[in-house]
Amino acid sequence: MTVPSPPRWQAPKAINRVEWTALPHKVRTAIEDQLGSPVVAAKTQHGGFSPGMAAIVRCADDSDCFIKAVNPDLNPLSPQLYRDEAVFSAALPQRMPVPRLRHVYDDGDWIALVFDAINGKMPELPWAAVDVQRLMATIQTLGTTPLTGDLTRLPSVPERLAHSFGAYRRLAEMPQSLTAWEHGNIDRLVVAAESALESTAGDSLVHLDLRADNIVLAHDGSPYIVDWSWASSGAPWLDKVCFLVNVATYGGDAESFLRSDQLLASVPSDHVTGFLIGLCGMWTEAVAAPPPPGLPALRSFQRLERDATLAWIRSRTGWD
Repeated sequence: MTVPSPPRWQAPKAINRVEWTALPHKVRTAIEDQLGSPVVAAKTQHGGFSPGMAAIVRCADDSDCFIKAVNPDLNPLSPQLYRDEAVFSAALPQRMPVPRLRHVYDDGDWIALVFDAINGKMPELPWAAVDVQRLMATIQTLGTTPLTGDLTRLPSVPERLAHSFGAYRRLAEMPQSLTAWEHGNIDRLVVAAESALESTAGDSLVHLDLRADNIVLAHDGSPYIVDWSWASSGAPWLDKVCFLVNVATYGGDAESFLRSDQLLASVPSDHVTGFLIGLCGMWTEAVAAPPPPGLPALRSFQRLERDATLAWIRSRTGWD
């Protein structure tokens, strides 16, 4: 059997974000009132896929912070994701490697979140082995965070993924959306993806969207995890697999990192493979659809994720 090589890494496309000065005057004024000092400089941050405003701003009192803002005109789903992120971020313990949420502005149209600024940078891609190892250690600590207070109301991972992991069943009726290998193995893929939901259950804190644009490396190399819109309760190993998918997407050898990780080595192999198959079906279905409003680069990135995950699955299963 010939297993395809992982896709070659491609640099993410830049997105056209809204600038701080382009926000409505009333929004900027309200945020400055929360900050207690006017903004005198703003540096737009271009990682990720959202068309919303994202900038590190400097105030007249020499304080700085990170601000992100969006409204439904930019993308109709993003405001609710920001509202979810505000609730979940506020509930995270202060000892965690996450920036502190300082303020929320929400007028029913525009919503803005104000966080402590992290002096650092996004990870360099492709992933360096030392950064992967740091992230794997940091992710390990996330799973030990007690789910108390508002965190007890987190959605479960099976709830989050129930529809997405049914993608291969729907795609069985749309063979034109499948690769030849997926089409030839569709019955096994349907069963594996839907069976995987049970193994994702648990009572650990799960970020569920761990990828390079949701990570900031401080100047000392310490990782900080951002964008908690998809926070969930689930199995403690899920975030490590999600992160290794991102490593594979940028050309890294995810399987070697998985084999050397003590936690992942204790997880039944079919649980990991089933989870990967569920993700792969989700992305295969996504790339067959038009791009969401305001997110023109998302589908091309999801295709990279799908291709990398599919190559990993074929290597793990050995299916013809």
